[in-house]
Amino acid sequence: MERWAYIWEQMLVNDGRVTLYALGAIALLTLAELSIPAEPNQSWRSRGRNLIHLVVFKVLGIAGIAAWYAWGPTLPRPSWVIALEITPAIQIGLIALNLLAIDTLYYWYHRAQHHFSPLWAIHELHHSDTELNATSSYRTYWLEAPVQTILVMTPTLLVFGGLGPIHGYSVLFFSLFFLIISHTNIRLELGPLSGWVIGPQVHRIHHSRLPGHRDQNFAQYFPFLDRLFGTFYPPSPGEFPPTGVEEIGGNAKVSTVMIRPLRIWLDGLRGR
Repeated sequence: MERWAYIWEQMLVNDGRVTLYALGAIALLTLAELSIPAEPNQSWRSRGRNLIHLVVFKVLGIAGIAAWYAWGPTLPRPSWVIALEITPAIQIGLIALNLLAIDTLYYWYHRAQHHFSPLWAIHELHHSDTELNATSSYRTYWLEAPVQTILVMTPTLLVFGGLGPIHGYSVLFFSLFFLIISHTNIRLELGPLSGWVIGPQVHRIHHSRLPGHRDQNFAQYFPFLDRLFGTFYPPSPGEFPPTGVEEIGGNAKVSTVMIRPLRIWLDGLRGR
């Protein structure tokens, strides 16, 4: 327990710095949302609720990640990294490959979340936001953090771990950039680039409450994965649909959504 508590504390401190940068980016993008909104007249109360979810997600989610690092397997350093001479061109290529590996694993995990009800139970909170905006990036159930660490980040670290701080910070930067920009409530259309790099319009389709958009656009970074696996919906010019899910409202209490997955799992065990 002491090792877990120590790792949790250290991760909270280190992640706190990253979160401050993320909040700064969210603040700047919020100004853009007020200028060119995809959906006008969003409430400040909704944004405030999402920030509460952010705190819960970070504190409890990092506790789960710390448990994995404290009691899970020790990751070996990839042997091929030791003998690799990393030039700037190779560095860029490795960063791109790392992001592609993360997004490929995430794509299939994301599809599984929409297909299997036990996984959807922890994912529906993210989809319940009826006022999608930059703060929605962290409207996420806390169990997502350790589960994604185990299923997505750990396998990629087995391949790309140990490539140095420049590589690690670059991957982190682009991951946060794509995460936040994809949820931003701005009327930004990427046109032909929509099928290659994620943007607010393409990801808004994924959050759409319209039946024709269901289970589309799963990739977080590179939509060409959706094109490759047959789940890409190319948005039409000016298409920015309403978001949310029927099962849970966007204004649901934090306490309600925290215990909801437990109730769903319990009902599943009871055969309901």
